[in-house]
Formats: sequence, structure tokens, C-alpha cells
Amino acid sequence: MDRLLQLILGIGLLWAAYAVLARWDYTSDAKRAEEKERLKEAGLSAQYYFVPAGRLLVLTLLSGGFFVFYWSYKQWQAVRAGYKNTAGTPLNYSPLWRAVLTPVSFYQFAAILNRTCRYLRRPAAWPAWLWGTAFWAGAAAACIRDLGWGRLLGLAAFCAAPYTLQKHINGLPKELPRFRLKWAEMMCVPMGWLLWAAGYILAQKF
Repeated sequence: MDRLLQLILGIGLLWAAYAVLARWDYTSDAKRAEEKERLKEAGLSAQYYFVPAGRLLVLTLLSGGFFVFYWSYKQWQAVRAGYKNTAGTPLNYSPLWRAVLTPVSFYQFAAILNRTCRYLRRPAAWPAWLWGTAFWAGAAAACIRDLGWGRLLGLAAFCAAPYTLQKHINGLPKELPRFRLKWAEMMCVPMGWLLWAAGYILAQKF
């Protein structure tokens, strides 16, 4: 009799545990579905520009920061092609304008990427406002002569923002495409030198 009671009690405990776990899974699945709908409504992208994060960092430094604007152009070109939301509305403004206005468009790009990461259940970057502010504030600090060592900190923040986002981009697919160094990427280095030289000459004249 005692064994029968123990058996019934054991079955009852197993049933109770199953009911609780089943309910927990159902709630969890429902929350995930609700979160996915919210992310789709806000908008995310199925396409991004892939480049090794280390290469992005090196080319940014060698080009005096000019490569970041090329990177921004390629990212927006891909994002606009793969952008989706519940309403079906496309993104406004061309990739060129978004690249020119990278200090402003960086916020939206980081937000779209973070939503994509969460939708695919990948680690998301820190909030978009943080990386967007680090990008333009770091660039501004790096250009102020009187800051001394603060210019290096500004440069670090300016480079860290796109570098970090690219690391998250490269973590999205299960298998990354082949990373071939393109001529357009290499040409960003001399183009950056020319632009800085032109800026220096204009500053001397005015």
C-alpha cells in the first residue's frame, strides 16, 4: 500500500512539474513571438555589408577616417535593399546621402542592427544612442587640437563604434562570405589622404 501511495505521489509530482514547465514554455514562446512582431513592426534588415572588423579598423586609421564613410555607404546600400517592416514602407533617402550624413544616420543604423540581432537571437550591441554619440563626439574630439591626450580617446571612440557594430554584423550569418579586399576599399586610403591635404591647404589660406 505504501509503495502504491509513493507511486501515485511520484506520478502526481511528475505531472505537476510537466504542467508547470509546459506552461512556462508556452509563455516563453508567446513572449518571443510578441517580441518578434514588435521588432518587425519597428523594422529590420536581412542584408548587411560584410568586411573583417580588423580590416575596417586598419583602413579607417590609414585613411584618416574616410573609410568609415565608404563603409556607411555600403552598409546603407545593403540595409535599404534588405529592409523590411510590418507596414511595408521603405527607408527614405539614398545610401549616398546617408553616408554623407553618417554622424546622424549612424543612430538609425545601430538601431536597425540591434533589432536584427534580437530577432535572430544573436547578441545585440549596446544602445544605438551610445554608439551614435560615441561616433560623432569621438570624431569631434579627435579634431580639436587643444585636447591633447583627449584626441586619442576621441579617435578610439570614433573607431570603436563602427568596429563594434561590424563585429555584431559578422555574427549574424551561420557562415560568412569570403572576405576579398576590393579595389574600392583600398582606394579609400589615398582618397582620405587627398581630402586631408585639401583641408589643410584650405585652412592655411583662410
